Amino acid sequence: MGKQRRRLAFALGFLTLVMAGCSSQRSEEPEAGDTNAEIYYANAFGTYRSLVYIPGSVRPDKPAPMVVVLHGANTTAEQQRAANLYDVVAARERFIVMYPDHETDTALGQHPLQAWHFYNPAEMQRDVGDAQAIAELTRQAMATWNVDPERVYIVGMSAGGWMTSIMGATYPDLYAAIGLVESGAYGIGLAGIGQPLGPLLLRPELLAMAAYQAMGSHARILPVINIQGDKDAAATPASGAHAVRQWLMTNNLVASGNLNAPFPLSPTETVDITPKSGYPYHVDTYKDEDGCRILEQVRIEEMEHFWPGGSDDPKLRGFTDPQAPSGAELTWAFLKRFRRSDTALPCAEFRP
Repeated sequence: MGKQRRRLAFALGFLTLVMAGCSSQRSEEPEAGDTNAEIYYANAFGTYRSLVYIPGSVRPDKPAPMVVVLHGANTTAEQQRAANLYDVVAARERFIVMYPDHETDTALGQHPLQAWHFYNPAEMQRDVGDAQAIAELTRQAMATWNVDPERVYIVGMSAGGWMTSIMGATYPDLYAAIGLVESGAYGIGLAGIGQPLGPLLLRPELLAMAAYQAMGSHARILPVINIQGDKDAAATPASGAHAVRQWLMTNNLVASGNLNAPFPLSPTETVDITPKSGYPYHVDTYKDEDGCRILEQVRIEEMEHFWPGGSDDPKLRGFTDPQAPSGAELTWAFLKRFRRSDTALPCAEFRP
C-alpha cells in the first residue's frame, strides 16, 4: 500500500470504529541463551497476548530492565518487533523486551485496523480494556522473569504511541518513563488523527489536567521522550508539539500544582545533528533550574509516518525509514536514565 493510501486507510478506518467491551495465562519457561516466549491475558474487552524476548546476555540472578513496545495500527507485534530492531539493542544492553498485541476477533468486539482503543474514553482510565490488559501483561512478565520493577518502560508507535500516553497517565506506578513515536497527547482520542487541526481542538492545558487526574493517588513526575518526523501527515509536528506541552504541564501539576513551573515549556537546550548519511535531526531537552532532565523531543527532518531507523528489509519498508536515526537507540538512551522511585524532584537521573 502506498504512503497516501496508508494515511487514508488510517484516517477513514478510525471514523468507522466500533467500541469493544476472567484472565488466562500461559508462558514459556526461560532457557539458556536467547529466549522467545508468549504470555496471555483476557478481560471483558478481549483477549491479548505478548511476545517476550529475553536475551542470553540477561543474567537470571540479576534483575533486568524491561521495555514494553506497543505496535501501531495495521501492524502486529511480530511486524513491530521485526521492524524496530529493539532486540539488537536489548541483547547489547541486557534488558528484556515485550511486544503486546490484541486478538482482532473476540467474542465482545474487535480492534479495527489492528489499532489499540486509544480513542475510547472508557479506556483512558486505569483497570479498563486495553490499558488493563497491557498493564497485566507487563506484571505477568515481571513475575515470570527477573525484571527490575524500578526500570520498566513503555514505548509506542502511532496508535501505540497514543496508547502509551494513556499508559503513562493511568499506570505511572508501573512505568518509570515513556516513549512516544509519531503519535500524540493523552486523552486526545479521535481528534488526534484529525491532522493537522485535531490538536487545536483540545487545549493541552485541559489534557494535562485530565492526565493528572487519571494518575490519581499514583501521580508522579513521568519522564517522556517524543520522536517526531517533520513530514508526518498522520501524526503531524503539531501533534508531537501538543504531546510535549501536555506532558510538561502534567509534570508541572505533579511537582507544584502549577501548569507552568518548575519545568519550562520551552527547550532548555537544542542540539542539531547532521549525520554523514541519513536525515538531520534536532534534540530539544527540557530541564528544570537545577538541571533536572524531564523531557526530550527528537525532531527528524524529512521523515514521514514511520518507525525511525530500524530494519532495511524491503519486506518492512511500509513500517520503517532507515534514513532516520534509530528509534530503538534514541528511546533507550533516554529511558535508561530513570528509575521509577528516583523521579521526584530534584529528578536525579540514574547512572547505571
